[in-house]
Amino acid sequence: MVDSCQDFADHLIVAEFLPHCRWVAYINIRTLEQVIYCVQLSRVGYRIVAYDFDNVADEVANCDTVYESAHQLLAGISPLYGEKYGYGREPLRKRKVQ
Repeated sequence: MVDSCQDFADHLIVAEFLPHCRWVAYINIRTLEQVIYCVQLSRVGYRIVAYDFDNVADEVANCDTVYESAHQLLAGISPLYGEKYGYGREPLRKRKVQ
């Protein structure tokens, strides 16, 4: 995901200081608008967990918005991405992730 989406954000890299395994990883993203996110990538999809790099914030980690693809995530958090690449801004589903 990181390699294939490099051109769609200002900064996109696997989080260095958060644990990752076969089932979950964290990605640091700075959008084209210069907004920073830490995103959890798991079997259920992409979920914002913080507004800082390498961080999981309790008040954000409980967010129930899950994006099924990287492009849906980027369209949902970056209006410039949506305008430039023509993707919709709504997540495919919302669900509680435990």
